Amino acid sequence: MVGLLATVAWLAATPPVVAPAAPEPAHVFTADTHIAMVFSEKIAEVSFLSAHCEALQRHLEFTLSMPAVPPPLARIESVDIKGFSAVESKVMAGTVLIVVRLGDGLIAPERAAEAAARAWLARVALAGGQPVTASEPWTRQALTCETLAQLRPPMNDFWYREGRREAPSTVADIIAGRAPDREAFLFWRALRPALGASSEQAKALIASAQGGSVLKLIGGFAKSPQEWWLIHRAELLLSRSPVSLGVRESAEALDDISRFVFDLGKGDELIAGAALIKYRELPAVKTSVAARLSSLRREILRQNPVYHNAWRTFGAWLEGFSAATPVEFSRLWADFIEERRLADELRKDVEAALAVPAAK
Repeated sequence: MVGLLATVAWLAATPPVVAPAAPEPAHVFTADTHIAMVFSEKIAEVSFLSAHCEALQRHLEFTLSMPAVPPPLARIESVDIKGFSAVESKVMAGTVLIVVRLGDGLIAPERAAEAAARAWLARVALAGGQPVTASEPWTRQALTCETLAQLRPPMNDFWYREGRREAPSTVADIIAGRAPDREAFLFWRALRPALGASSEQAKALIASAQGGSVLKLIGGFAKSPQEWWLIHRAELLLSRSPVSLGVRESAEALDDISRFVFDLGKGDELIAGAALIKYRELPAVKTSVAARLSSLRREILRQNPVYHNAWRTFGAWLEGFSAATPVEFSRLWADFIEERRLADELRKDVEAALAVPAAK
């Protein structure tokens, strides 16, 4: 009896075993945009993705006068799912689902823009009875870039500047999505004026989203799509002056404006700036220097910061060209040469810091 009572007393004194509480479900934040509903467990990601959806909507609505896309609806979910690519398109229960893994700050903007582009393209494809993958790859790239450019206007300048420096991709590579994003961006920018009014541009983009061939479209107004592309790409790049110049462009522009070639009776002759003092009374020299000073005053604000001081000291030399004494003239030119040397050294350091390490 005593043993039984002791056992009962021991059991009464022992705290009951409590099963672990089930984890609370994660809170999911959401936002409704014109392109898609956005879902994430992080409110900052919802805001980030929503901003990119609305940026794409601005391009479609205000640039192209694009009509609203009918159902089906779309959802963009920020989640990391094993086996999924960084941005993946699915159709589930009649709804377009875009799953995106944003990643770090360097790649997140492009992935968010691509998610918005895929959502719109998939909706348009399904509305036309086509699979979500019906569009040619260049359309996704072009709309991704237009979205980025809406939120980051300097990207326009960056792609135009790159386009001037880099060789053009072929039309075949652009259409297949094998070209850099820059080329798809420039291709769409070149194609739009050829299509005419914004309503025609919208029709062409809808047709592309639903699997239409852009080669067939270009064939309607050009015998050779490749020749058309090369000509109109060059015209596009020449028609738009960049807001600011890159390091190389600023250096090349400084080379051009500070190089003096005159015919002094023996044919064209390259004359160093320091030697121009002997000829500064010649009308042709005066006219050339005045024109360059006027050009410099217009262009100096566009110069890359690496070369700003070199441009400024060259401007001081131009301003003192007519009235400076020989000693002042030489000093001003020496100041320019020194600033140019320092700028060239800084440029090498900058380019070395930005260089991509070679694969091992």
